[in-house]
Amino acid sequence: MNVLLLSLALLTSATLPAQHPPPAMDGISNQGRNGSDPYVTAGDRSYAIGTQDGNFPDLGSHVPGEMGGIWVPPVKLLDGLWAAVGESGGQEVPLSRAGEFINYPYGNRFRYGAVLDGLEVERFQFSPDGHPGLIVQYTFTNTSAHPRALTFRLAARTDLSPVWLSEKIGIEDAPDVVAWDPKGSRYTAQDQGHPWFAVWGAAAAAGGQPVADPLPIKAAGMGVVAGSRYRISVRPHDSSTLTLVIAGSARSKREAETNYAVLLRTHPALLKKKKAHYAALIGRGRIAIPDQRLQQVYDWVRINAEWLVRDVPGIGRGVTAGFMEYPWWFGTDGAYSVQAMLAAGDPDIARQTLRLLRNQSAKFNGNGRIIHEVSTYGALSHPGNTQETAQFIMTVGQTVDWTGDRAFAREMYPAMKQGLKWLLGDMDADGNLFPGGYGITEILGLNAELIDVSVYTQQALLAAAKVAAVLGEQSDRDRYQRLASELKRKINDRFWLEEEVSYADFYGTRDQAIGAAEGAIKQINLPGPDKLTARDRELIGYYERLRAKLAAMPDTTRGWITNRNWVVATPIEVGIAPRDRAIRVLDRIRRNDVGEYGPYLSAVGRQAMMTISTGVLAVAEAQYGRIDQSLWYTGRIVETFNRKLPGSISEMMPDYGCFVQAWTSYGVVVPLVQHVFGIRPDAPNKTVVFQPHLPTGWEDMSIADLPVGANLISFARARTGKRIEYRIEGTEPGWRYVLKAEQLPGTRYFLNGKSVTPDSAGVLK
Repeated sequence: MNVLLLSLALLTSATLPAQHPPPAMDGISNQGRNGSDPYVTAGDRSYAIGTQDGNFPDLGSHVPGEMGGIWVPPVKLLDGLWAAVGESGGQEVPLSRAGEFINYPYGNRFRYGAVLDGLEVERFQFSPDGHPGLIVQYTFTNTSAHPRALTFRLAARTDLSPVWLSEKIGIEDAPDVVAWDPKGSRYTAQDQGHPWFAVWGAAAAAGGQPVADPLPIKAAGMGVVAGSRYRISVRPHDSSTLTLVIAGSARSKREAETNYAVLLRTHPALLKKKKAHYAALIGRGRIAIPDQRLQQVYDWVRINAEWLVRDVPGIGRGVTAGFMEYPWWFGTDGAYSVQAMLAAGDPDIARQTLRLLRNQSAKFNGNGRIIHEVSTYGALSHPGNTQETAQFIMTVGQTVDWTGDRAFAREMYPAMKQGLKWLLGDMDADGNLFPGGYGITEILGLNAELIDVSVYTQQALLAAAKVAAVLGEQSDRDRYQRLASELKRKINDRFWLEEEVSYADFYGTRDQAIGAAEGAIKQINLPGPDKLTARDRELIGYYERLRAKLAAMPDTTRGWITNRNWVVATPIEVGIAPRDRAIRVLDRIRRNDVGEYGPYLSAVGRQAMMTISTGVLAVAEAQYGRIDQSLWYTGRIVETFNRKLPGSISEMMPDYGCFVQAWTSYGVVVPLVQHVFGIRPDAPNKTVVFQPHLPTGWEDMSIADLPVGANLISFARARTGKRIEYRIEGTEPGWRYVLKAEQLPGTRYFLNGKSVTPDSAGVLK
């Protein structure tokens, strides 16, 4: 292990006590709040969604009422489970409302409390990684002094049905049939039109028998209800557990039965493995900072992103967008999420996600364009907004920076080149380097040369230049660097509107500006006149006045603001805006266009706020060293933690939309790792630069075991008396570490005990 120890002898001293948040592995309780809020039990091959009171109501909108339940993507197995318990021969009590829900990284616990005199019940469930199924365990605790003979009645409603958009590829749901297997004491269900199967039963038969009078369950879809009853004995002051195994397959009955048998036999080991996996995830890139709440959220957003990793045979493996409405893959979401995963030490998922996006894009487009959205059945929703191709390319470049993986660079470089050819060829008919088409905001009519598309294309050119250099493609490197420099200059020239102190929404003609205003009017009117709110009518009036104003203006090609979307901050997010200009824009946005939880998606609409737009502003502030302002935005994300699901943050701030969203990690992980700790990797050249920026009041902080290439690096800053000590450690020999520290008057520097002098830029190597 290489260790560099830098001490700075200072003239003043101060200390800040370390704070330690509760370990994420301990879980977080909903403390009995709103049991109707949703939860997820996530694995990479399966997941379950219900409500925190332990029920499974119809949920979701993409497939109305069908987004919850138990899934083995690309198909749903069951709408859910319902149970009742009673003394043998006595009346049964439904387990209809859990009094407490506890969310762990690896599963969930429902505490029903005392459902009978002297009998407490709780339920624990987890989705084993690598296996399409769910394990559900009911534990019965006898607090009385006499033995208990219990009956446990279970009802499961099948709903073997496909993921959203499957009808587009000719897949339609059909009615289910179900049969009891007395030999295995289990049920098997099949969709009559497809080879989709569900198998469920108890790990110990416990006298399991089918029942003719299952609990009355009503739910959407073409499923059927099947009931079973089990006998359970509990000794005085003891507990007994009934373990249920649910498995399935979208391909065959034999595969479903094999999956069931494996889970039946190995579920204890699979739970142990899952706990170890999440402990390792939290351990990689672990931080210790003075802000206890932020440290806790840093851990949980990484856990949330891991929940959204889907592995679907025949499609691929990668991080999806969000639960419950978007458990499939997106170009934009994937790019933001992957950047955070890299900075938090998860390069494998980063590579897998990018490969999946490349492969699906080649399948559907074949011209370098990166898809927008593809389902877990391989149905394409949209071939891709323009900026998604640019984001893909820049994220591939960042992956090479973090991993130093030359084989991956060589593998992905053709897709990078093809994507740039599409951006600067097919999508740049006038040859001005500003690709046309829709961007992140997807506002009707805003189909022009958009600011976010141009900015991310400039970053894509830089990324391609760096990868070309790694691969020894010098002529490509020179060409991409030249184009990147030219595009940076043109963005700062043609998109800048001094009178607005803002970058433009887009660069184009007056007619395009009028079209953007008309598109906004049409989009607001989409719900229908009878559903418009007073605010909707105000906005329509605004855009009608804007349309008239634009029509009276000279017909010139220039930068235009019609919506003032949050993406006007993207030149600052990536650091290509001149500093004085960037500061002015950031101050104006903070002063005029920010709500309670961050920037409005549109400064015109002044309504919705999202974690990704707030995250982009956090990164933008940090890009220019304004760390206090950066963490103010990150703090807005932190404020929404635990609003719906304990341990999670909703996509729409503060508490609606998807209740778990992968890209939320961008606004937490990237500002902390790449700006507060100041870690900038160059793994192909075995170099890491550290340029820490401390928020006001922070002194001691550390990050440990962060993967950079084959190296695990650790970095710590601590103040002791009149000294500040920086400690840099790496597990691999031959690496170069560069520390860029602020130079303070009257400071002496020591490196591993020897006096050293930083260069004029404050760099120590």
